[in-house]
Amino acid sequence: MIQFKSFNGLTSLVLGGGLIATNFMSLNLLARKDSGIPDIAKLSSTPYSSIQIRSETGADGAEEWSFASRQHDPKTMLTYTDSEQPTFNGKVKRRHTHKESVAQFAIYPQGEGGKLTADQIACIEKMAQGKSNGMMIADATSVQVTPAIASVPIVGPVLAGIFFGQARKQVGSLASDVAGQWNDC
Repeated sequence: MIQFKSFNGLTSLVLGGGLIATNFMSLNLLARKDSGIPDIAKLSSTPYSSIQIRSETGADGAEEWSFASRQHDPKTMLTYTDSEQPTFNGKVKRRHTHKESVAQFAIYPQGEGGKLTADQIACIEKMAQGKSNGMMIADATSVQVTPAIASVPIVGPVLAGIFFGQARKQVGSLASDVAGQWNDC
């Protein structure tokens, strides 16, 4: 039989066991395919896919969920925007915008005969070079900051990974834009 010298030891054991049990319960719940929780990580997506999840209360008071997904078919992007702004006379100005456009990943200018000119190719190369240099700069600065973020208890390692990845992506995009403007692209 296990004997505890203090009540704190027993409390620590019970709380630790409860924490471990809830982690296993959460993993078990997420691992089941028929649990009713949609596995968002397995949804296929592209930069032009859209996913809508709606929750409505039915007539009998039960929660009803609807799920709609558009995966680049047709090749258009739909944008719906509803905005409300107060005016000076105390009323509210409502604007409903519906925009439909053709989905394109990148828009590169076309030269004569559908081929890129030498200047356009040079611009694309300079922008790609600027992006890679920006990512290297972000890596160098993130290495200095990441240990401080990682030292935050419990969520630190996750926040550090998110910070590192987002910093790299954003600085690369910014450097690509700067390189394009610097070279008059």
